[in-house]
Amino acid sequence: MRILLPAALLALSSLPAAAAAPVMQPGLYEITAQMVMKGMPMQMPASSFRRCITPQDIADGSAYARGRDNKDCTISHFKQSGNSISYDFSCVMQGHGSMVGRASGSSHASGYDMQTNGHFVPAMEGMGEFSQKMSAKRLGDCGK
Repeated sequence: MRILLPAALLALSSLPAAAAAPVMQPGLYEITAQMVMKGMPMQMPASSFRRCITPQDIADGSAYARGRDNKDCTISHFKQSGNSISYDFSCVMQGHGSMVGRASGSSHASGYDMQTNGHFVPAMEGMGEFSQKMSAKRLGDCGK
């Protein structure tokens, strides 16, 4: 019993530190995305781009979505608890319905890893579902 009590107290004392996980820092990030389209014989190669992420992008969840300038996409039900992130998304596609889905993953002070799953409404040329893995790595401060 004497050994268990100090161990339990040590575990309890570390809980606030775990709950206060480091928040992703603003700055210049390299973001890599790999999309997988179910029903497509050849898959698309991974793509990378750089993006300056602001404190507002982190607060509203747009830091974890593919691009800030996409006015045709909306993020809803954004939740961040510790280093876990999740949100729903809906994007209007020019000339072809929309794509909707859910993204979830984890963030840390210098980046994130996300998994997106969604579908096209209506199905697009026989392709109804897709998934995407996305990761971001902080490169430094944004250039002025």
